[in-house]
Amino acid sequence: MPAAAWDAEGHELVATMAYHRLNPKAQKAVTELAHEMENPGQAYDAITLACWMDDLRKNTAMPHHGMFLSWHYIDLGLDSGDPQPSLDPGDDNEVHGNIVQALKRAVVVLKGGTDPYIKTKAMACAMVMHLVGDIHQPLHCATKYFISGRRLHQDAGGNKEEVLNGPPGEWGKFNLHAFWDSAWRASFDEASGCVVLDPRYQDEGVHDPQNVRLLAEALAQQPPSPGADLETHIDTWARESNDLARDFVYRELTVTESKKECRLSSVYVSKANTLARQRLILAAWRLATLLNNTLGADDPIQPPPPYSAGPPSQAY
Repeated sequence: MPAAAWDAEGHELVATMAYHRLNPKAQKAVTELAHEMENPGQAYDAITLACWMDDLRKNTAMPHHGMFLSWHYIDLGLDSGDPQPSLDPGDDNEVHGNIVQALKRAVVVLKGGTDPYIKTKAMACAMVMHLVGDIHQPLHCATKYFISGRRLHQDAGGNKEEVLNGPPGEWGKFNLHAFWDSAWRASFDEASGCVVLDPRYQDEGVHDPQNVRLLAEALAQQPPSPGADLETHIDTWARESNDLARDFVYRELTVTESKKECRLSSVYVSKANTLARQRLILAAWRLATLLNNTLGADDPIQPPPPYSAGPPSQAY
């Protein structure tokens, strides 16, 4: 499947909420590591660093351009008999692998270890900040396998399932995966019967975390459900997203006879919006826990202060 995941501002939402939950040592470390990463024409900070892995696909001038594309997702099937990819590093490299293997590699480097493909702690931090977000998008941990012409095929995590009532101007280009990448800002227009994406959060190529600051403040007031496991259990995160894909993403679709097209209802879009925001919140809390336990391990973790409507943090 293509490497796109939550859109850029979705990743900035996760990073903004997570940064707020970091202890001072982890905040300082993320800020310093962000300054080590290269993107000609645009410096990274502690929030926009979460966009580095997607920027690699777009900017040919960046070091490592075009690398790590398969590291954004894992093709877990929906049924027990579907192919089972490896969940541990070993058969992967910079052009082959999956998100579970990648996150495990990156965590080793954040803890002070080495890896043949992740050369620096700054790279590891950028990968962790991005991939913890990605692994919470249901279609980054699921694909629909099916038999056609006596051969096994898959829908590439919804990339091959066209949404017939996508946003105006996107007819023929908007697929199920693209919808879920932006579901956190999606709504349904009853007059046209189409999905609508909130233009306030449209990334124009220059990352500006201020666009999502107010929404991040609002979402930060909605913590994960009581008892949510915030520790770094990467395999579990992937299975959790896969369960959501099987039980909601695909099950509640209205599909056409071709099985390659679908139409999204107002109820589906509303539920998807709520679920996507819950996944972003959970990703942020888990990312903060991971970064505190690695980059900020020697600092006591203090309860984060309440969000304020004052000036933005210097991290921005």
